[in-house]
Amino acid sequence: MNAPAIASLQPGLQLGNLEYRIDDAALDAYRALVGADGHYPNLRHDDCRALLTPHCGPTPLTAVWRRFEFLRPPHLGRRLQVGGWLRTVASQGELPYFRVAAFTVDEIGTEILRSEAAFRPATAPMPAAAAQAGPPPEHPAQSGLELPGDAESLRSITLPSGADGPQDWTITLAGWLESELGRRFGADFRWGGRLTLAYPGAAAPGDIIVGTALTLAADAIPGGATRYRIALTAANHSGLAVAVGDAELTAPSPRLL
Repeated sequence: MNAPAIASLQPGLQLGNLEYRIDDAALDAYRALVGADGHYPNLRHDDCRALLTPHCGPTPLTAVWRRFEFLRPPHLGRRLQVGGWLRTVASQGELPYFRVAAFTVDEIGTEILRSEAAFRPATAPMPAAAAQAGPPPEHPAQSGLELPGDAESLRSITLPSGADGPQDWTITLAGWLESELGRRFGADFRWGGRLTLAYPGAAAPGDIIVGTALTLAADAIPGGATRYRIALTAANHSGLAVAVGDAELTAPSPRLL
């Protein structure tokens, strides 16, 4: 572990900038991974991790929490520019805890994504691929998500291995949920929706992940729109919750008006 480098990190540190281009091939690869309704292939770049890693030397990092505000799906062919900073440095037991924020715009200044993630140094290697022991657990039947208490099952995802996908399964699940929520709510989620996730369990390459969405609130707001809050759970084949969180959106989205 590169302890001196980690010990010197302070809140407010500017972590630098990233720049990359999203094209048709990137979108196709993203959708092959997370589902045909995915619209944010830049998630695969894992901006928060990419910004923090150079400041931590060889220390491997484990993501324990993520938050995204989806502002506008990226235009294919335009360069994306990302800036980031260290928001929080704290302790999680004996391990340091780093919360990173990043903001992505395209080359003409269009706001694309605000993201945050919390990391701690990894204390153990990722688990080996788990054998699939029977079918995934059952989910609530599809009932729509219009009213509080409505539940809906999500399409499953198989976590990739090796070069088939991003190294960090937590960002894969974020992309999968971006796709699934976009499938259900369309542009109202993709333009202004928010997603927050915490990771209470570990997942492994080859795991089949299944999910449930449950409407916690569907509140009418002035102007005729509805503000939704959706609880999310993702579990592996044994029923262990590997990610929990919630999503928020307004329908119709004010960013589309």
